[in-house]
Amino acid sequence: SLNVENRVECAKKYVDLFEQGDKTINERRLLLENQRTILKEKISKMQDAYDHLNKKIELYYSGKLDEYLKK
Repeated sequence: SLNVENRVECAKKYVDLFEQGDKTINERRLLLENQRTILKEKISKMQDAYDHLNKKIELYYSGKLDEYLKK
């Protein structure tokens, strides 16, 4: 996962590359694409956790909690 330290390092690297000019365009694009992939994975995991939590909450409202716990 991408923690704060890694995000800071990535931002520093991006700025360093940016300051080097147009010769680093491809490297900067790849860096951004990598960050996008990491973020997409995190969003997917968070969505899964959110969906799971909603299903559990619905069990309370539907009165089916006992049935679920017996599985």
